[in-house]
Amino acid sequence: MKKQFLVIGLGRFGVSVAGTLTEAGYSVVGIDQSEDRIQRVSEEIADVIKCDATDADILESIGISDYEAVIVCIGEKYIQNSILVTLLLKEKDAKKIIAKAGTKTQGRVLSKVGADIIVYPEKDMGERVARSLVSSNIIDFLRVSPDVSIIEIPAPETLVGKNLIELNLRHRYGVTIISIKNSKNEIMSPPDVNYKFQKDDVLTLIGEDKLLRKLRFTED
Repeated sequence: MKKQFLVIGLGRFGVSVAGTLTEAGYSVVGIDQSEDRIQRVSEEIADVIKCDATDADILESIGISDYEAVIVCIGEKYIQNSILVTLLLKEKDAKKIIAKAGTKTQGRVLSKVGADIIVYPEKDMGERVARSLVSSNIIDFLRVSPDVSIIEIPAPETLVGKNLIELNLRHRYGVTIISIKNSKNEIMSPPDVNYKFQKDDVLTLIGEDKLLRKLRFTED
């Protein structure tokens, strides 16, 4: 069964998150109380619901505990709604809550009421741009906590022709491959352990920064 994710708030950031998860092959449900937004994103996200996420009964009916994670993408100017939604999600036994914040103060409050991970979109985008400038072989970069990142890189020559069992990256380096995208833009997530890496593959990895740095193919 596919992992399911719930995205609350379908502004630019929420749609970007939902779209990325959908492209990676996951099941995504997006909710927003704006009819215009629902109509605008209905072609990009297969399952969208118009509702008010601050309504506890509605969240109950959605089955929060069934989702791998819930991403709260409500705009910063509605921080009170983000706080209330995060509280309700915690009460409904959400497995993991990822909340968007505009400031460190907002982030601290959201953490206190139950968010497991705080995301600062503007800061993260700045880090992506900076990382792409200083490291040409990193396609994309996302900070998920102070010392853990997700990076997207071309498959290095040292991996080509080998499979995950042979490489044993998790044991050797302490990092995990989330997905592999081949030259046909087909995404394997999770990847088959017997799949042999090809020259044009793109890998998405997650791990502690210090462990990712140990991989020679992440350095210029």
